[in-house]
Amino acid sequence: METKYKQDWNHMYFILERPEFYEEDYQMKMMKENKIEGLLQVSGQGINGKSQYSYEISGKVSMKSVYEKMAIEKEELTNFLQQFLNLLSPIENYLLSANCILLQPEYIFYEDGKYFFCYLPIEEEQFCYSFHCLTEYFVSKINHKEQSAILIAYELHKATMEENYSLEKIVGKAITVSENEIRTEKIKEEEYEDDWIDFDEEEEKKGNVLEEKWRLWKEKVGRKKAGKWGEWEKE
Repeated sequence: METKYKQDWNHMYFILERPEFYEEDYQMKMMKENKIEGLLQVSGQGINGKSQYSYEISGKVSMKSVYEKMAIEKEELTNFLQQFLNLLSPIENYLLSANCILLQPEYIFYEDGKYFFCYLPIEEEQFCYSFHCLTEYFVSKINHKEQSAILIAYELHKATMEENYSLEKIVGKAITVSENEIRTEKIKEEEYEDDWIDFDEEEEKKGNVLEEKWRLWKEKVGRKKAGKWGEWEKE
């Protein structure tokens, strides 16, 4: 599959070319007649015995470009997952196939906090395998300093290694595992802080006792010295 970009006076297009002869089926008609949130607007045509699909991407940038020099944060990952889940139900309602959604990072586009997907009405790969490959990308690009993000990415990757998984279930489980882990860590931190406070208070009490003993000892020694000095003066 060949890709290229094309720009006219007011629009930018991402173009996919396939070697098959172009035949327009109900899927293209469905996408032309209905604006499905999350899917890029697409038009198709046959050129030189090949199929060409043009996606309107004005103002958008690919996921691959966005995270080429920066890590994926937890909020960004959960935002993507939620938007993707929200797309799948309408897809089914319009008799479209999730297997036709291109999930490579270079085919996913982003603009103003929203993600947009290319729908190619020729099945490339099985959805479960495509999403598994996407989780590998998440694992490689996740912010490894953010524990909750790491947990979600790795839980997703592990779950997608199983056959015939439910995306909604594994996403929900991954986020729950992450939240539980963070909650446990927070409790441990609070317990540590409480122990440290108790330790400080105990040490402070010990310090006060020692100060009082030191004060009494100085007074006692002072009286003895004063008495002896006084007796020596009299002599």
